[in-house]
Amino acid sequence: MDQTISISGDVADTAAAPVARRVPVSLQTRMVILSYLAYFFYYFTRKHLGVATASLVDAGYSKQLIGDANFGFSLLYMVGQGVSGYLGDRIGPRITICAGMVLSALATLAFGFFPLMGLLVVTCTLNGFFQATGWSNTCKVVSSWVTPAQRGRVMGFWLTCYILGSLAATALAGLVVQYWGWKHLFQAAGLIVLVVGIVQGLFLISRPKDAGYEIEEEAASHGASLEKPKGFSEVIRHPSVLLLGVSYTGIKFIRYTFFAWLPLYLREVAKAGNDTAAYTSLAFEIGGVIGLLPSGYLAARWFPDNRTRLAFVALLVMTLVVVLYRQMGGAAGSNLYAHGIGLAGIGAFLYIADSIVSGTAAQDLGGAAKTASVAGVINGIGSIGALCSSKVPIWLEERWGWDSIFVAFIVLSVVSCIAIAPVAMKRELKPI
Repeated sequence: MDQTISISGDVADTAAAPVARRVPVSLQTRMVILSYLAYFFYYFTRKHLGVATASLVDAGYSKQLIGDANFGFSLLYMVGQGVSGYLGDRIGPRITICAGMVLSALATLAFGFFPLMGLLVVTCTLNGFFQATGWSNTCKVVSSWVTPAQRGRVMGFWLTCYILGSLAATALAGLVVQYWGWKHLFQAAGLIVLVVGIVQGLFLISRPKDAGYEIEEEAASHGASLEKPKGFSEVIRHPSVLLLGVSYTGIKFIRYTFFAWLPLYLREVAKAGNDTAAYTSLAFEIGGVIGLLPSGYLAARWFPDNRTRLAFVALLVMTLVVVLYRQMGGAAGSNLYAHGIGLAGIGAFLYIADSIVSGTAAQDLGGAAKTASVAGVINGIGSIGALCSSKVPIWLEERWGWDSIFVAFIVLSVVSCIAIAPVAMKRELKPI
């Protein structure tokens, strides 16, 4: 009996299966936009604590307690990556994204209305697990609705979701803290994400097959082979996945250190006010937008078969920018303009590497069937860096000053370059 493999990876009888219809561009576009908005708004219940940190310290919350909250968030985020990736491939991203956003919103609202010191650690820790549902599942939506040929161009736009979302979340948080206070920040962020999560549950479609459609190129690639897709246990042992995860550890340490401590760093080193520090910290992500927008074109033009090569180059340049920033006194000066330029330069190249390692490369390795699992594993390993960013930066700062953190950035950047090099040397990055 003739058989074919569906877009979900299930074997189906071609004689019994209905003829799949071609996906309308309008529906494709709506799903890409919905997934974009989902991850854009995930950041509203992720960036709020970093912006509120200085105000929380003024209100009597210790740096150690806030560090514990960040540690709990990162620990559960790391654990949740593998779980959410597996669930996304098993039950579909619509349910996983909706549940994750709603629960993240409720955890944030709980502390906003009941600001007990112990509750800060509990709610932030739980929020880490709920936030882990975001990246792997939104990436899976795109890989399910967009063909491999379209993916490079689409991802060049789509990957701005977490930079612009982070920018918007930081800007809103700075505004709310300045005029209404940190308690209202937790309440506002929670309500916004709650509404968006419900919208995702109502309107997001996990894959074209659920609406009676099929992506032609994916169907052809699956139909050309009857080989069973790799299981989760095989994904987590794949050398390229593991190497990308190790590389992502260094990238995430740098990015999440900025998320958690950059406003406080700017207040203590550059002597900026709380609101000014929050707005100046946006330079890091503005630089990310500037770097990321042309990266889709560059990857498609120069590295179409293996986009991790562009990530490798970006990491090398980022390392040089961090060295230059430190040598010019960026980690010890008080000139906000110098800080802004230096942070923008770091952000531009870090986000190019970040988006490729955690997003595009995960899609290329996972295909439509296993994108969530591959992205979850890469992010899960990389979250070791996020976990360390909750405690290590303050430990370094208390012993050797803020400059020591930038020394750690340089070391980890080199490690990330070494880890990604074997993957970047491959002629082509094929689905595992």
